[in-house]
Amino acid sequence: MNSELRNLLDRMTVKETVTNSDQSQSWHAHREAERLVDNTYIEELDVLLSVSKSKDERRAAYFILGAIGANTGAVRCAEILLKRVDFEKDKYVLSSLLDSFSKIDKPADISLDAIFRLLDEPRWLVRHSAIRSLRNTNSPAAEDYILAHLLKTDSPFDVTYCHSTLNQIGSLRSIPQISKSVGSRKRDVKISAEAAIRSIQMRNDKSSNEL
Repeated sequence: MNSELRNLLDRMTVKETVTNSDQSQSWHAHREAERLVDNTYIEELDVLLSVSKSKDERRAAYFILGAIGANTGAVRCAEILLKRVDFEKDKYVLSSLLDSFSKIDKPADISLDAIFRLLDEPRWLVRHSAIRSLRNTNSPAAEDYILAHLLKTDSPFDVTYCHSTLNQIGSLRSIPQISKSVGSRKRDVKISAEAAIRSIQMRNDKSSNEL
C-alpha cells in the first residue's frame, strides 16, 4: 500500500485521549482526508476492505472513498461502497459506509437495490443513514422508494430524513405526499417539509426556464 495512504489511515484510527479537536491527530487526519483527490487510492482501498478485520480501519477507508468520490466524481468509489453494504453487519460501520455513499454523485444506471433494502432496516441508525444515502442520485427509483417509506412510516425522524432527501432529489410528484406534513405539530417535520417543497419548486422553475 502507498505509504502516504497507510500513514493517513493510521492517523485516522489512532487511539487517543484528548479534550478538544485541535489536539486530536485523528480529527486533523479526517479533515485532510476530506480534501483528497487522488484516484490512485481507490483500488488500494478496495483491496484493503476485502481483507481488513479492523472496524475502525474499514470506517476510515469508507470515509476516504466518500471524500474522493465527492471531490472527483469517481463512480468507482460508489461502486465499491455499494458492494460492501451486504458485508458489513456492525451498525456503526454500516452507517459510516452509507454516510460516505451519500456524498457521491450516483448516475441513474447504478443499482441501488442494496440501499433500498435497508429502508426497512429495524436498526434506526442504519435506516436513517440509508435514507440520507439516496441523496446525490438521478435515479427515479430512489424517489419512489423514499415516497413509499414516507407513506408508511410513523417515525417523525424517518419523515424528516425523507423530506431532507427529497429536498435534493424530489420532483413535483413528491409534493402532494410531502405537503401532508406541512401542518405537523413537530417542528422538524414541518420545517423540513416546507424546505423540501420550496427546493423542489425552485428546481422545477429553473429547469423550465432553461428549456
